Amino acid sequence: MAAVNKATFVKNLFTGSTVPLRMLGIFQAGASQAIKRGEIITIAGGTWIPLGSDASMAGVIAVANEEIKAGDRAGYYEIIVPREGDVFEYALAAAAAVTVTSALYWSDSQTVTTSGNNILGRAVGQEHYPIKQGHLTDDASGDAGSTVRSTSFVRMLFTKAASYWVALNV
Repeated sequence: MAAVNKATFVKNLFTGSTVPLRMLGIFQAGASQAIKRGEIITIAGGTWIPLGSDASMAGVIAVANEEIKAGDRAGYYEIIVPREGDVFEYALAAAAAVTVTSALYWSDSQTVTTSGNNILGRAVGQEHYPIKQGHLTDDASGDAGSTVRSTSFVRMLFTKAASYWVALNV
């Protein structure tokens, strides 16, 4: 799947804030490493680049908050540093019935998957859950069931250990 410009930050689960923590991060010249808004990025060799593998991550994950095009100069561009409670939305590599707290792993720069070796984050969205069940003794409405539907997108929190936030809070 080719990367596209997408605002992936949704809100903070704990505060309700719709404003992410934006900072400036150093990037190499665009001609050598084009980056789309919303890509999961990592710091390597002193500059931010797209995350490229399901690797063990410790304080090195952020999200690109703007596109860096081929030909752009090396320099500082905006990144989003995931904090505790910050919710992001990403495509799933394969549709799945993901429940809250399900482990999510890197698949590509803007896609996560439900299997891997190193946990990137945890699912928090309930948008594809059935409606709230009525209590049988108090509610004559129909049975809402217990089946969680498959979805192609997932709302997630990055793990605290993976986020660049940890590097800022030592």
